Amino acid sequence: MAGSIQNRESFLSVLTEKLGDTPFEPYVAPTDLPVRHLAECTIDELLVMAKEQAGQVSANWVETKASDLSEVVNRLIQKSGGGQVMIPDDPQFEQFGLSVSADKVVQWQKGEQYREENIMNAQHANVAVAFAQFFLAESATIAVESSAGQGRSIHFLPTHYISIIPQSRIVPDMQRAAKWYDAHKKENTTLHFISGPSNSGDIEMQLVIGLHGPLEIFYVIVKDI
Repeated sequence: MAGSIQNRESFLSVLTEKLGDTPFEPYVAPTDLPVRHLAECTIDELLVMAKEQAGQVSANWVETKASDLSEVVNRLIQKSGGGQVMIPDDPQFEQFGLSVSADKVVQWQKGEQYREENIMNAQHANVAVAFAQFFLAESATIAVESSAGQGRSIHFLPTHYISIIPQSRIVPDMQRAAKWYDAHKKENTTLHFISGPSNSGDIEMQLVIGLHGPLEIFYVIVKDI
């Protein structure tokens, strides 16, 4: 159901009355540190940083070549217990020659009429495999999209999650990824930032891994693409 805005005009009238003619000044950063931070790091330095941070967020780190990608991913699926595997409707699988083999492979179906079926398939999947749009080295965070070919359920409901990360998509931090999205202004896309498997330290300050999402995440770095 499409959303609607209620009482917009009255709200804006009150806001205008309170603010009067006060001009809105654009934000100006006090320093250029966010721009300079990690800007001179080489890809090898970013890889070292990202690998160290992946350990901090309890993510599994795997490096491979494009030619071995299918073999590595299918081995990780078997290591995770096999079962149902869910993949997005994503041309990158063909582009990178990734062929997923499992007991049962289900693909995300495009169209609002498949919403509930997609959610159920994701919920019953033991493993999900998807490509990351970006990988933030500073925090070992993947940036993934929700779009017609892959709703957010595929990233959060399966028990195990395998993220395919071409080395060329590793960036220093969130600012670089946000800058790219701002420049491209992609429509009908929601962006999620995921740092390792789900966890929570809310209960007695004890960290619990896999509390409300994937129990295990693999970061598969493809070093020659």
